[in-house]
Amino acid sequence: MTYVCLLRGINVGGNNLVSMKDLKAHLEGLGYKNVFTYINSGNLIFTSDELIKDTEEQIFLLIQKAFGVSSKVLVILKEKFLDIAAHIPGHFENNQGFKADVLFYYPDLDVALVDKLSFRDGIDHYLKLDDALIHGTKRIHQTKSALIKIVGTPLYYGVTIRNVNTVRKLRDILISNY
Repeated sequence: MTYVCLLRGINVGGNNLVSMKDLKAHLEGLGYKNVFTYINSGNLIFTSDELIKDTEEQIFLLIQKAFGVSSKVLVILKEKFLDIAAHIPGHFENNQGFKADVLFYYPDLDVALVDKLSFRDGIDHYLKLDDALIHGTKRIHQTKSALIKIVGTPLYYGVTIRNVNTVRKLRDILISNY
């Protein structure tokens, strides 16, 4: 089976440093196949016969042991990732005029926290899915967006966030190479 693995909070601002090249080698040493890393912020694709829960724990422990970093790990089946990516509205871009992200839910997230967000008409454009929230706003409205308020909250720690450009790139890699 093919998986996407998203690591939280690594290689951000010079903190929690994890070499993607070294991580790839470690994962291959554990028997994961076709390991591919995309940009330095913890995006991986690989194939494995392992169960997702076992894989998440194994990668978490590997990163902790090899790099001294405790990074939450989210492993998503290729099909589920592609489904989430397919729901991103075509006009959502991450560019100078628009900010668009996908918040991937960790399995232990209380989804009621997402429902409590105070989205504002004309500011927040969003789509709630079972496993993710797709959100976009004009850059000029970013400080008024409901998402600006989640930093440091239980919701913030229950998700890992990728901009839509990264999600689309991972989708394209999955489609063309896996």
